[in-house]
Amino acid sequence: MRFTRQIPIASLILSILVLSQPTLADLRSNVPWNKEEKTPSIWQKNKCPGGSSQNFRLGGEINNPTTYNLQNLRNLREVLKNQNPALVTEITVTFQTGSGPRTETYYGVPLWELITNPKAGGGLRPGNSGVNSKNSFLRQYVLADATDCYGAVVAIGEIQPNFEGKTVLVAFEKKGSDGTVVPLTDEGFARLVVPGDKAGGRYVSNVTNILILSAPPSPLKPKYF
Repeated sequence: MRFTRQIPIASLILSILVLSQPTLADLRSNVPWNKEEKTPSIWQKNKCPGGSSQNFRLGGEINNPTTYNLQNLRNLREVLKNQNPALVTEITVTFQTGSGPRTETYYGVPLWELITNPKAGGGLRPGNSGVNSKNSFLRQYVLADATDCYGAVVAIGEIQPNFEGKTVLVAFEKKGSDGTVVPLTDEGFARLVVPGDKAGGRYVSNVTNILILSAPPSPLKPKYF
């Protein structure tokens, strides 16, 4: 008799527990990706308006961070040519675009000189060398940002003369259809030119930032066999 009286009580407890459990809809509404953001993300805060660039910031892990406009770059090219008349400041390249292959002759300042010359960036500063600091500059890279948030990376090892030694150019003029040298107009005042690339993905136009950064240490732990 005592056992049968406990059955309704147990049923009542189970009913309360079931009613108190969240439904599937409740669970779905509580997951992070279904919640409406109350604060804008960092990407929303730093949205890029696009448009034509008038200057760019050279910064990051260099000794002389500064800002360049068209006249600054022209003056720097003259200084560099006076220092070294053999310096390459003109490059003819062919690269693939969305509308087909394109061949252009660009004029500008070599990226390596922009970073390292005492009259410009003044050289690399040590960045995040990780556990092993040997050749730490090989962990460094150049990030070129455009006004519309487009960006591309060039490794320091690509442009360092004792390694690949590629002449990547920060171009601010090109050869026009009539053979005269003209400023860049539809590409901002400066753009990156990466000879040897088959596609033009790293030919960043409307450059607004050129930053030297370091890759972080590897998250993988060494294994011993």
